[in-house]
Amino acid sequence: MEIVDVINKYSDMVYRIALTRTGTVENAEDIFQEVFLKYSEKEPQFENEEHRKAWLIKVTINLTKNFHNLAWNRRVVNLDEAISFTNEADGEVYSAVCELPQNYKTVIYLMYYEGYKIKEIANFMKTSEGTIKTWLYRAREALKEKLEGGFENE
Repeated sequence: MEIVDVINKYSDMVYRIALTRTGTVENAEDIFQEVFLKYSEKEPQFENEEHRKAWLIKVTINLTKNFHNLAWNRRVVNLDEAISFTNEADGEVYSAVCELPQNYKTVIYLMYYEGYKIKEIANFMKTSEGTIKTWLYRAREALKEKLEGGFENE
């Protein structure tokens, strides 16, 4: 598959993962570019499309981990990005998800937006299935608390 075809097919997914994990458009764009640069440089061979998609997800997650480990990034304060939503509920859910810890945001995204199973997410994130289940449980509880109570008080 040509690089242009790969970018066209997976650009939204890579960008959304990067944005979810970095919190800013600029950093997500940097990660996005780096993912596809690595893809074009390495020219990896895949068994099938699912394998290609898994590789792209894993590289995106690894690059965002590296991004967060940079010393200067620990001192950066993210500004709220101007993202428009078709309805208010989507904006509220997005805001609540953005407030979750990094790993919680990632598992929520991979499960509910990309449709991956716990075992697959554990493989992407290089951790156990039990840890993924715990993160999902805690993320759901935090979202439930925020969405049921947090917006009523604002």
